[in-house]
Amino acid sequence: MGLKRVGVLLFGVGLCLSLFSAVAFGFVAGGTAVFCEDHEPTYSIERVDVASMDVTYSDGCNYKGVNSAVVGGGFLAVVGVLVGSGGVLREWSTVD
Repeated sequence: MGLKRVGVLLFGVGLCLSLFSAVAFGFVAGGTAVFCEDHEPTYSIERVDVASMDVTYSDGCNYKGVNSAVVGGGFLAVVGVLVGSGGVLREWSTVD
């Protein structure tokens, strides 16, 4: 199986995993619900843990954790794009 096909397969599986888990279980895995008066939200990524596929972001007052299946699926999709791009580049380099 060529690199392009493996890349497309990884991309498709990652995209399906991300979308289906976000619809079935929700995009946010958990977080805080604190009321902040006169709060202008400023969003930022607070923590990224690659080993547990945990991403936490904040609006300046509350913290939210992204569903790990969504993060894992996104990671698979990115790997699929990289592998597929490698297959395309290899094909271009061998064309006479």
